[in-house]
Amino acid sequence: MTRTRRRIQAARTWLVLAAVAALVPATACTGEEGADGEPTVLPPQGTVHIATAFDQPGFDLYRNHRHRGFDMDLAYYLGEKLGFNAKFQDVTHQGRERELDEEGEHKRSADMVIATYSITPQRDKKIDFVGPYLTSSQGFLVRKGYHGIKKERDLKGKLVCAVEGTTPTAAGMPTSTVMKEEADYSTCVRKLQERSVDAVFSDEVILFGYAQQQEKSEVPLKVVPNVTMGLINRYGIGIPKDHPTECRRLLKVLRKYLIDEWSSDFQSQLPALVDTYPDDWQNRFKPDPEDLNTYSSCRA
Repeated sequence: MTRTRRRIQAARTWLVLAAVAALVPATACTGEEGADGEPTVLPPQGTVHIATAFDQPGFDLYRNHRHRGFDMDLAYYLGEKLGFNAKFQDVTHQGRERELDEEGEHKRSADMVIATYSITPQRDKKIDFVGPYLTSSQGFLVRKGYHGIKKERDLKGKLVCAVEGTTPTAAGMPTSTVMKEEADYSTCVRKLQERSVDAVFSDEVILFGYAQQQEKSEVPLKVVPNVTMGLINRYGIGIPKDHPTECRRLLKVLRKYLIDEWSSDFQSQLPALVDTYPDDWQNRFKPDPEDLNTYSSCRA
């Protein structure tokens, strides 16, 4: 099934579910049991609540009652192959673990998180991951006419914005660099365009999405070439802890996605990265399907 047909089918299903939801009480997430008695977060023909970030161009940008982006293409693919209907809800980056944590003081409100969610040992203690479905180095977004950052040493004395709860906030910067944390990327980008900060620090794939979005604005932006810092991040699908059957089902489908659909979705949703790295974009950003057993919380 093509990407367009997946979206049309998902949209039609959503309309039916919305009509049904008006007649029955709402629930936060599934909590059903699978055939083997294990609590399931992926009920066949049911609704799966997926937390995603609504303000990330290239991954999930929610405009005019429509989701568009690479994370959305992946979510629709999973729904098609596993037989569930996706219902999306917005999540902040610092709130992603809380959405899935079944042991915390807040009852979990999502079955899955697909939100440029990097797999880390700290997060893996609280939730399970399936992935990676994309890899990225970290870089810097600046105003297009700005030339104050050309090398790593140029970060000394600079005011750099990062988003709370993301891996870039933990990266080592020169001691004189001033880090300012905000709740979301849109705020960081606005402050950059207002000249309140010198740069935005995040994963390269996220920054290119904003550069592409703002290319015709009054203050266009660019990603600084050849300046990287911090980790290579690997994005995973987050699910509640201790659901091994669901984890393996997702892993098998994600492996197929990497082989069959990943390249076309990446070219469609993140064309600026393809243009910037015409001969190398797959080597930079596409995980090896065999890596799924290395970084996921299960094996299949």
